[in-house]
Amino acid sequence: MSAVEIREVQGKRDLDAFIAAGHRAQSVNPHWVAPLHTELQMAFDAKHSPLMQENAIKAFVALQDGEPAGRIAAIVNRAHLAKYKDATGHFGLIEAIDSQPVFASLIETASAFLKSHGLSRIQGPFSLTINHESGLLVEGFDAPHVVRTNHAPPHYHKHIEALGFSKSMDLLAAVCRIADSDFPERVARLAARFSGSREMRTYGLTLANWNTRFPLVLDLYNDAWQFNWGSTPVSPAEARMIANLTLPVAKPSWIRIAEWQGEPIAIVSQIPDVNEAMKGLDGHLLPFGFAKLMWRIHAQGTRMTRLPMIGVASRWRGTRVGSIGVSLLLAEAIQQARKAGVEEMEISWMLETNHAILNLVASLPAHPTRRFRIYEKAI
Repeated sequence: MSAVEIREVQGKRDLDAFIAAGHRAQSVNPHWVAPLHTELQMAFDAKHSPLMQENAIKAFVALQDGEPAGRIAAIVNRAHLAKYKDATGHFGLIEAIDSQPVFASLIETASAFLKSHGLSRIQGPFSLTINHESGLLVEGFDAPHVVRTNHAPPHYHKHIEALGFSKSMDLLAAVCRIADSDFPERVARLAARFSGSREMRTYGLTLANWNTRFPLVLDLYNDAWQFNWGSTPVSPAEARMIANLTLPVAKPSWIRIAEWQGEPIAIVSQIPDVNEAMKGLDGHLLPFGFAKLMWRIHAQGTRMTRLPMIGVASRWRGTRVGSIGVSLLLAEAIQQARKAGVEEMEISWMLETNHAILNLVASLPAHPTRRFRIYEKAI
């Protein structure tokens, strides 16, 4: 094999090679579902992407024998640095063939970019922030590739660890079989004994109020997650981007909020497993991909769903009110899944140190299926 050439992504030709590198690397992974090419193109659009405008990001593609063999993004996350002041830069979107020289060249290039910005540690993967896909799959390789989560062949983590990376944090996924859960019935009995039940209400978003209510979702998310390990706030511009990307495939009523005496106190978000609906599209929406995607999600329905958000407002954490609120929302999520004919619900991701949420999810019941690792090392 020839030497590895690293090229900075600077135009359409390079971005096409960046995308092709991911497809080639994942060709050995039967469970991987190609992300939409348009989303990657939007993420790296310097004029319109809030991720590019709010951070310093460089994407690189590795070429070997003239063919795309790997890729990586190096990220100077300004919100992270403002909050933690830890001189840590991030890497993400890493994909590569089973080649130590390719992985080494990619990491060296990303590290050099971060060092040029005065940083002394590299951590990841994040794609492109902790509020999107986080961690590298290290357990559960035969589990499905669920929407907005990482899936990688086993050689990824082996090469990264061989380069001197160590574990920073593990993130967990668990799956609840809807038919096996009596959680809604148990919560109904619990709520019936709760003296303040009349002051608690729950509701979901609608198509009509999507734009006006989504900022409330953002506020709840930023508040509920603010003390979690590694968390950074989602900016209003990034939230608008997420809302615009999510709306076509979302079921708004599945994003639910609990209020206590008129105050929003908890949120649970359930989304169809869009990856299941994207199988066979190979990352393309044209000419017929979009129509197929909409039919599979909104007419046919998906076998799985994912819960990416289970949160309690910070001042209500550890209280009976907060516990009742989030339990009611989880019960409603399971009931909605039942009604839609969903078989399994993945809850992901959860910090391995967040015992409160891990215990709550176990009570659904949901069983651990996948583990994602965030790595770090000095540079």
